[in-house]
Amino acid sequence: MPSRATGTDKKAQVEHVDHPIPTASPNADVEGGKTLPAAFGAIDEETAKYLNPDIVIDEETNQRIKSMLNRRILPFLIITYFFQTFDKGTLAFSSIMGIQRDVGLVGQQYALLGTILYVGILVGEIPANRIIQLFPIAKFLGVLIILWGILVMCHAACKTWSGLMAVRFLLGLFESAVQPCLMTLTVMYYRREEHPTIISYWYCQQGVQLGVAGLLAYGLTYIENAAIYSWQALFLIVGGLTVIWGCLILVFLPDSPMRAKCFDEETKTLILERLRVNELGVQDKRFKWEQLREAFKDPVVWLYLLMQFTCFLIVGSLAVFSNIIVNGLGFSVRQTQLLNLAQGGWSVLIYISSAWLARWTKQTILVLICFMIVALVGTIVLNAVAVTPATAAGLLIAFYLANCCIVSGNLLWSLVTRNIAGQSKKVTTYTSMFIMFAAGNMVGPQIFQSFDGPRYHTAFSVHIALYGQSCAEGLALFIVTAILLRFVLMRRNSVRRKAQAEVEGNMTQLSARDPQTAEIVQHDAAFADLTDLANTRSFRYMY
Repeated sequence: MPSRATGTDKKAQVEHVDHPIPTASPNADVEGGKTLPAAFGAIDEETAKYLNPDIVIDEETNQRIKSMLNRRILPFLIITYFFQTFDKGTLAFSSIMGIQRDVGLVGQQYALLGTILYVGILVGEIPANRIIQLFPIAKFLGVLIILWGILVMCHAACKTWSGLMAVRFLLGLFESAVQPCLMTLTVMYYRREEHPTIISYWYCQQGVQLGVAGLLAYGLTYIENAAIYSWQALFLIVGGLTVIWGCLILVFLPDSPMRAKCFDEETKTLILERLRVNELGVQDKRFKWEQLREAFKDPVVWLYLLMQFTCFLIVGSLAVFSNIIVNGLGFSVRQTQLLNLAQGGWSVLIYISSAWLARWTKQTILVLICFMIVALVGTIVLNAVAVTPATAAGLLIAFYLANCCIVSGNLLWSLVTRNIAGQSKKVTTYTSMFIMFAAGNMVGPQIFQSFDGPRYHTAFSVHIALYGQSCAEGLALFIVTAILLRFVLMRRNSVRRKAQAEVEGNMTQLSARDPQTAEIVQHDAAFADLTDLANTRSFRYMY
């Protein structure tokens, strides 16, 4: 274990100072011997047992712990999200495998199957996020995965639209906690500057599943004169694999660093102390209504919510209708299934490159804006150019460019996980974000009307309107909101740095590009469940 700091460690980004460790008390909350408002509270008792503020995490130790977590924890995040997107995406693949014909879907019934899933997610979000705060997260996640895997297999038994609607609703209900669980585990194990990369690793499974499911669906199209339809076989195979994965989660994924039997006591302390610089804490089972009220009064939270709804209104509809759109460009069913390999690879490239650029430039919001501009260009081309044999390839490329909007998922979420502190405020914000996620995905498929297929000019016109109020202005609602968000976060950091400089009598010039590494910040209250607005002394926003 690294020894106690005797001076400034040049390898460390922060300097730790001695301080008393406050623990949870039913009567009073304290920090550094000072009574705090009940809104904030003290350090969670289970967490406090493993803290040692005298430890300095040097770069060698930091990389060693990070590598260990990448081997032991990250695969569970990645594969879990793969199965969620795999299971949810089976509907899009089955759409051109005969499910609409075999079940007798007409009019908007197929689009409603995409919508009802998110009604289930919407219903489940509030209780799911509270359960995550109260109960062992790995056990909860494992049970959910098994249940939704069973529901995926139940799709194969449905012979009516109403049966599919019921199964899709329940699937959404049990999937509602998955992304909140993964966000919580990311914050629980990784440093803030690592969030864009880690979230992108598991978000890019949306692209991986497109390739895997595309190959599987392509092979299943050769099923002829069998006892079951090819789309039924798809649901049975995917659901069965999901159930197996849920069992593995129950056995091998730890509920928290403190309860991880795979780590010794010394390693648990190092994992937690490595997170001290986050100022986000690890867990706190008490729900604080003051933090809930702060979340809804914070204008930054509302900017996040507006961006979330706007982007998933677009992303959700593209996900459900992607195969139909590509098929409508003149490609056969089997060609469309194989083209999912290209689309999947492109999606992975988008997620990884955007995360790499965000971390390299330390300008997450600017990178996000650039990708959304590319998506706007692709959408305009896709909507404006007529389909002919000569334009099919170009329109396919335009469709792939339009899919750059998916970057709004991983980068936006990395902003939220890094910039919202206080466990109850995080629960409130995460819940609200996923409600907007569900609402956007509910409305999105309804933009694609059956009479407008397979080109869906009306739907793409709506997408352009969401990207920008007019092509002449060249500004998008999403982009304008992102610019405003960046301004607000920069302003808050500037005010805090100036206040700290005045208090310390230190007027040294601080870097405007990366203020986090230009300051020596005391992290003595890092685990005391302070919100980002309350912790003005130590918390700095990352954008």
